[in-house]
Amino acid sequence: MKQPLPQTIHRILGSNNILLVVTDGYNAPANEQEGNFVANLALTLAAQLNCYAVVNTKYKREIMDLSDIVAIQARPKVRESFLTPIRNFKEEISSNGLLPLVLVLQAMPPQQRGEEMILFGYGQGERASLEAPHRPTISPSLLSRIRVAVEDQHLKTAVAPTDSPYCGRDERHINQLFRQKQCEGYYDPKVRSLLLSVRHDLISQEQTAESIALMLVPALEQFRLAMALVRNIDINNIDTTSSEDLQYIFRLQGDTRYADLMRESYIDELAGSIDRNGLLHPLVLLKKNDGRYKILCGFRRFQAMKRLDRPLVEAKIYQESDFSPEDFFNISLAENTKRRNLNPIEIGNFLESASCALGLNNAELAEQFGGTLGIGKPGQRVSHSTIHKYRKVNQIRIRGESPEIIADVVNEKLQFSVASEMLAPIKKSADRDALYLQIIKPLAPTRPQLAKLLTLLAQRSPDLTEAIADKGVQQAIAKATASPQPAATLLRLLSKKNDLPPATRRLGFENRVVAIRRAYFGDKATKRDFNIAPASPTNHSEFIVQFRFKKEDGQRTLEQLAKALEQNDLFAEASTTPEEPRSTTASDE
Repeated sequence: MKQPLPQTIHRILGSNNILLVVTDGYNAPANEQEGNFVANLALTLAAQLNCYAVVNTKYKREIMDLSDIVAIQARPKVRESFLTPIRNFKEEISSNGLLPLVLVLQAMPPQQRGEEMILFGYGQGERASLEAPHRPTISPSLLSRIRVAVEDQHLKTAVAPTDSPYCGRDERHINQLFRQKQCEGYYDPKVRSLLLSVRHDLISQEQTAESIALMLVPALEQFRLAMALVRNIDINNIDTTSSEDLQYIFRLQGDTRYADLMRESYIDELAGSIDRNGLLHPLVLLKKNDGRYKILCGFRRFQAMKRLDRPLVEAKIYQESDFSPEDFFNISLAENTKRRNLNPIEIGNFLESASCALGLNNAELAEQFGGTLGIGKPGQRVSHSTIHKYRKVNQIRIRGESPEIIADVVNEKLQFSVASEMLAPIKKSADRDALYLQIIKPLAPTRPQLAKLLTLLAQRSPDLTEAIADKGVQQAIAKATASPQPAATLLRLLSKKNDLPPATRRLGFENRVVAIRRAYFGDKATKRDFNIAPASPTNHSEFIVQFRFKKEDGQRTLEQLAKALEQNDLFAEASTTPEEPRSTTASDE
């Protein structure tokens, strides 16, 4: 048994000219009255026909008769939730060059009996009679064609008597909504409207109501005119509030933790361009299963259009059921990179979202999206370690840490390689920020210089923030900042042996090893991952180098180790004798 429909006003978006309207779809509990499942009929029809629908399951007819235009107009809240969507949907259909066909569905009362299953009302009557004015809402020829199509599905029909409530002639009836000039903003005589009254026993059960809907589908399909893939839609029907709505949005506008990333000036410029030249590239939207839209690409164009207060926006529309999530990630990525490449943080954001939604690891992400993202070395396949770097830097943003680092990566003031290989592995955000803000940003060291600086700082203290805050280091930074070659000057000043306290000198070798381990093997690396130690307590002229690597990363790890030993004067104070180390061995765990 399905769950009962929620008590609300359902507003379903479509992609053709048909608009279904239900004024009385409230289904009371069985102990109150016999069921009325006209809302189920309409919603099943809307899903099968992929058409627009406004269905009231909120207000009981005894409380609020939504077929009475005058009564609705007197209630602003009801007007905005029921009548306004009908008008907006009609305008959306018209703006795409189609003639709207409005079908008002209602149930006959239980006591209404007869052979006819459906009565059609179109405001028919005697033309010249004041007692029976003629207010047709659809041409008799089109009505005849619809009746034939419905009867072909073995549903017996008739035209409602002119003096019955199923005729739809009363000027207050919603079937006359687009024929009344006094209804400001609604009058549009081109709109065709038809009142369909279904015999109560046919929709008194949920299953039979849906069966009747499925019988009507092939009949009404003949009068359905599909919209183009690219069409005009009401911008207010685009949702951007939930994480699900933002699933395919990888641009970083709106991230309030990083003011620089919002790029308000860019949105203003884009809005000005659209105002002058129009929208050159339509949005790409996904029609959700709940009948509204979310953005596949064009988030900034959407923001600019909202800023211009434009009611309609041109968009390319896909159905949520058309493709798999993996296909939509590819579509979004292709559309987003067509005009401007993603920045490194946006690439990381894309990869993180794709990993979570599709359950892909780094190697699979590299295989699936590496080529389209345009990352890695030209002519070579993107490695899983490259994917890891982008996700690692984006994780800093997700955690809300190091805003200046993230902003400078986005604005190309900080090399991504430095951010991903030197800063991202640092676990503590305070250490990361201190290193970047006090040394990297003002002094601009090269990566080899930075590696040496990390080794020298580790001799001061294993805690990086504490080492940088050291009085001697701060004095050295101040002197270096004023020199023509700031990074080289800082290295020279920190390398002075007499600048180190005695305890730190004794721990210098061990701390240098720790610094190399952190810089080249990651902040979480242990001695099992990398270590250098004297061969024995008494032999300080021979050392054992131990490190661990994956088989496929062996060559890279060996090169990394050689680079680390070359760039760091590791053995300068390693022993009590002036001898140089005679040999080095390596063990692979």
